Amino acid sequence: MKQKIGTFFLIALFGGFLIYLLVSATLDLTNKKDVHTVQLGGAVELLEVKHTINGLIPIGTDYYYVGVDAQTKDSYVIKASKKWYEKNFGSDYKPLDANGVEITALSKKVSDYETSREMTRRISELKGMEFPLGANYSLELDYKAVAIKKIIMFVFSIILAVSGYFVLKNKGSIKPVIVKCWLVALIVWGVFFIRVVMLLG
Repeated sequence: MKQKIGTFFLIALFGGFLIYLLVSATLDLTNKKDVHTVQLGGAVELLEVKHTINGLIPIGTDYYYVGVDAQTKDSYVIKASKKWYEKNFGSDYKPLDANGVEITALSKKVSDYETSREMTRRISELKGMEFPLGANYSLELDYKAVAIKKIIMFVFSIILAVSGYFVLKNKGSIKPVIVKCWLVALIVWGVFFIRVVMLLG
């Protein structure tokens, strides 16, 4: 009985996670109200957040920048890759393009408490800068790519679960090569799962 309850709990938890992925991805892709277009006249790195498993295995790094609108002089926290910054800004924090750097991104609240607290602390030290979206909201440049990855994760998980059920139900008669292929797919899923979970922060 306890085993059945445990199995049901895991299935419900997994199902809830999949529903969250699909719903959050759909909301981000259809959210037009919080999409902002800004012409940046300068930007500087604000915060670097490294993600690890148990503090040992690195799985990625998030970069947050402070960008200033060239016209309004308003400031925005921008979540983007290091490559994006190096491609668009020089060592003097000014755009490499004389016309500035135009971005279109989705404003989202930073959900990780430690990151949000440190971000707010650093921004409080920047005197004379106005943040119309607030100190704990960032403009996410890759929100579409993240949403698509969530949808892929959702579909991949469904396919893996259905095929896994088929493999387990017919393990006595199914070919070993099919079982091996499924196990490889499970490993790939696990790696992708870690990457997607990291994006949720």
